[in-house]
Amino acid sequence: MKQSITTIDLLRHGEVEGDEVYRGITDDSLTDSGWQQMVTALENKKDWDLIITSPLQSCSEFAELIASEEDIDLELNKKLKEIDFGDWDGYSPKDILQESPELLHAWCESPTKITPPGGENYLDFKARVLQSFHNIVQENLGQKVLIITHSGVIRLILMDILGMHDEKLFSLKVDYGSFSKLEIHTNDNGQWGSLVEHK
Repeated sequence: MKQSITTIDLLRHGEVEGDEVYRGITDDSLTDSGWQQMVTALENKKDWDLIITSPLQSCSEFAELIASEEDIDLELNKKLKEIDFGDWDGYSPKDILQESPELLHAWCESPTKITPPGGENYLDFKARVLQSFHNIVQENLGQKVLIITHSGVIRLILMDILGMHDEKLFSLKVDYGSFSKLEIHTNDNGQWGSLVEHK
């Protein structure tokens, strides 16, 4: 097998409407500023073979426009949603402090080990995201793919590429409109990835 290089570009959605809350499955739309953040992040970047997006509107509406303008195939992937915060979804830390201060403090100290009430377990979240990411790579070897998704999803993918431990989850800064580029190398000896760009 000849060596192939698969390029995966990761784009986090821009700023969304509403207060600063835990936003997992809460489906808020982009602000004008958030839309511009995504436009700016992709300046002078194109030629993707495929765009894959989280189905939430903060990602999918922008993805649909780019795919239409550039005539690129588009896929919606439910496994690229953010983690579900359960009963905390859509609420601010201040709101939650009034109801469950001890649990919130415990989660802030160990977000990979504590699960919000009714929420998604971190290891389940990690498994679905990385399984989906690895499938995307295998199904698009040698191609250039743009994935538009959420901060938690991007962190998991970057941690996987960089071999980071779960406890380092928040060591990676992934702002609104953050852009990262990965190269996945595949040959007869296996597969390995490298982080080419992150800003």
